[in-house]
Amino acid sequence: MLMMQHLKSISPVALSLITLLFTSTSPISIAAELKSTELPTLITQIQTMPSYVELDARLEAINQSTISAQTSGIVEAVNVDINDRVEAGQILIRINDSQQQALLSQARANVAQAQALNEDAQILLKRNRSLFAKKTLSQGELDSAIARAKSSQAAVVATQAAAKQAQEQLSYTLIKAPYAGIVSQRMVQVGELVNPGQALMTGFSPQALRAITDIPMHLAKQLSKQLSKHLGTAKADNLFIINQGQRFAAESITLFPFADNRFSSVRARINLPKLDLPKMELAKIDSATINNSTLLPGSWVKVAIPSREREGIYVPLTAVLQQGEVAKLFIKDAKNQQFKLRYVRLGQKLKSADNTIDLVEVSSGLESNEEIALHAIEAAKLISSGL
Repeated sequence: MLMMQHLKSISPVALSLITLLFTSTSPISIAAELKSTELPTLITQIQTMPSYVELDARLEAINQSTISAQTSGIVEAVNVDINDRVEAGQILIRINDSQQQALLSQARANVAQAQALNEDAQILLKRNRSLFAKKTLSQGELDSAIARAKSSQAAVVATQAAAKQAQEQLSYTLIKAPYAGIVSQRMVQVGELVNPGQALMTGFSPQALRAITDIPMHLAKQLSKQLSKHLGTAKADNLFIINQGQRFAAESITLFPFADNRFSSVRARINLPKLDLPKMELAKIDSATINNSTLLPGSWVKVAIPSREREGIYVPLTAVLQQGEVAKLFIKDAKNQQFKLRYVRLGQKLKSADNTIDLVEVSSGLESNEEIALHAIEAAKLISSGL
């Protein structure tokens, strides 16, 4: 009784569509009268398209680094944490600078002292030259004055360099972001003593990503023809990154100049186009929107590499009615002008030549010069309304 009430609440159009989808699983094709002007169609033909080999690859940020301490001291403040967005030059960590300030003051005092001694030595040298010209000073005393003047002048240069080094050590107490990005790891807490070389924080820039994969030798040889003689970097023609059903065109590819003899493969870096984001927009990026919303550093993706060209029948994805792993097309009968639902087997997916239409290969169940509906969902709605 309860089931009958639910069935009564379903509209006739929806009920007919459900009937169409369930009964289409039988071997007998379903037909419905439909005029050709009501639905756009496509005449199938054999086309020559590139065949792709899909390889596993791991995404990584091109700009990713671990910031380490360059001076010693107590951490006074940590201004950012994991998943925080930072801009280039932003202060991340502040280290107590009392010791560095003292060393800088001492270095500046040494510079002032050296400059004073140098001035006195230069004046003394000038006086001795005058006395030597009057032959009231020996050559040995003049040479000693010249040596003292040069020594004092060199002392000024040495103390200025020490002051510059002390100033640099003071600047190391402010840990700054080398580029705009996102903090991925924090290894220090407020109050800890840090020493030179100790890792403090890790981050990456989401604006530029690349995929790392190992390409079999026979494919690497084909790709090397597009690159330089030394397997350098070149434009990645017809290379794609596939993730969660989405395809992203690659920008360039770099093949390593050596092979892995264990797996007979060559490692490759495939760069994705860089996101050109203003500074204000970078702060709005989160983990769900990094680089086209689906590409995240550290995740696994597929790399589609062209291997050879082959002939086949390719149709738009919109023409396919997909139910789980079962694929069907609406085929127009040339005799009675009716559409029939036919089971087909699909092959590889790829983009059209202008990179605007998603295509899929029909490996069996369809022949050339057959007329199909371009939009399977619309065809199903129109046919169900006529049943």
